[in-house]
Amino acid sequence: MTQGTTIHESRIWIDGCFDFFHHGHANAIFQARQHGSELYIGVHSDEEITANKGPTVMNLVEREVAVDANKWTTKTIINAPYVTQPEWMDEYGCKYVVHGDDITTDANGNDCYGIVRDQGRLILVKRTEGVSTTDLINRLLMPEWKEHYVKDIHQKCEENLQLLKNFATAEDGKTAYDDIWYISGDGKLNEVTRAGEKKYGCYVHGTFDLFNPFHITVLKELKQKYGTVLVGVYPDGAPEHTTMDILQRSLCVLQCKYVDGIILGAPLSYEPVIDGKKIEPVLDVKSFENKFDYLKDGGIEKRIQQHHDLYIERQRKKGAKAELEQMMKEAQTA
Repeated sequence: MTQGTTIHESRIWIDGCFDFFHHGHANAIFQARQHGSELYIGVHSDEEITANKGPTVMNLVEREVAVDANKWTTKTIINAPYVTQPEWMDEYGCKYVVHGDDITTDANGNDCYGIVRDQGRLILVKRTEGVSTTDLINRLLMPEWKEHYVKDIHQKCEENLQLLKNFATAEDGKTAYDDIWYISGDGKLNEVTRAGEKKYGCYVHGTFDLFNPFHITVLKELKQKYGTVLVGVYPDGAPEHTTMDILQRSLCVLQCKYVDGIILGAPLSYEPVIDGKKIEPVLDVKSFENKFDYLKDGGIEKRIQQHHDLYIERQRKKGAKAELEQMMKEAQTA
């Protein structure tokens, strides 16, 4: 530990790959934020991940942007070691590290959190079921897969109401902030949760599939220009195939600190009226250009397809690794 560094009980550490940043990552970060007033997030390097897990889809710069944009993140630290080291936590004044209740191993089959677990500095939170980077890569390797599409948004919102409300909190992870609506089959705007009336400066719509730095940079620009941003997220399969379902895509948008409200299942041609006021301007996310343009219009899908065999092998190894990790988890809980 650097001389003079103070360890803060309420400053929490969490680390990971955060590849294909999805709502499972965001939910782990949200849960970690419940344990402290500050959250420091370590992001592993491309080289460390490749050596211990397999090739990443998103590079370190892209993954750092995604973590930085999460509203519960206090500070992002890149090149954090794959095996969590107490010295790193000490360096940044973090007493505890938070991780999901699954086991993560390095290339040698060792528990990545074994050291901090033995020191009593590990806090476990519930892993989000039904989503992982591995799942998303599988879907991209089978681009016509549509079994994940949601047909009834109302039911999906009802089943996941608490998750939506959690993601609608402010930077402290507790105070209600974002507004959430959904469009029902009859075209009606339905409220899920409100945090009070807001004067929205603009409305931007799109699929926001595989939420990435292109989307983030657009939303950041709009936040800086208009102050308050309302986002419309298209239904599954409209106007194009989506790798994530409507809830997954909406949660990814909702966890972003440049967003103030969302509408799930928004039609392509839609001019929202909130509290009797028409929101203008109405903008299409694809109409924007920024330094991450290469990620839109199927940019991520192309990465997977261009290296098809490489990712097939990654998935095979990940499957075998998952079996070992499950056995280790069962042994710990026996």
